[in-house]
Amino acid sequence: MYKRLKFFLIPYTFVLALVICSAQAYAAPILFKDKISLSRGTKTTELNIGTSEKLLVTIKAPGHDVGVRAFFETFTDEVSWDNKAKIASIKNNGKELVIPVSGNYTPKENEVVLPDGWAYFKDGKIYLKFPYFAYVFDRYAEFDSSSEEYQWKEKLEFLGIEYVDSNDSTAKDGIIHTSVHIKA
Repeated sequence: MYKRLKFFLIPYTFVLALVICSAQAYAAPILFKDKISLSRGTKTTELNIGTSEKLLVTIKAPGHDVGVRAFFETFTDEVSWDNKAKIASIKNNGKELVIPVSGNYTPKENEVVLPDGWAYFKDGKIYLKFPYFAYVFDRYAEFDSSSEEYQWKEKLEFLGIEYVDSNDSTAKDGIIHTSVHIKA
């Protein structure tokens, strides 16, 4: 009896394993994940957001991630949450950044959808994985005009971020000090 059971279980287990592996293989990779290195031991990311004339706000966020509302509300026209559609939206200069937290979202005219994996929903709040923004808007980065990095910086230009300058002093004090320079 056990031999017959084994005879049927082994192929079914194999098929199930193939299905699971196939589903994982089709999951969308996170854009630029292979180019981002996260410091171990980072306790806090400190974001100083401002223009060349004025510091607008300082945000201290645990780890590498920052709340979407806390980050964007200082320098964009509007930050909102659509509970029915489960999307956060950031409006600025007639365009809109959309952050869907469930399912696929088809953008409308003047909308840009944040890439998968750049944000997540936790405890009733949407968090931005800030290292991705820091990478795209890096002050000293020089991206080729045909690169995805350059194209994303262009797509997100309406947000008004001129550049991001980060100083990782995790080894010293556990903090990543970041300056987000907003266009005046």
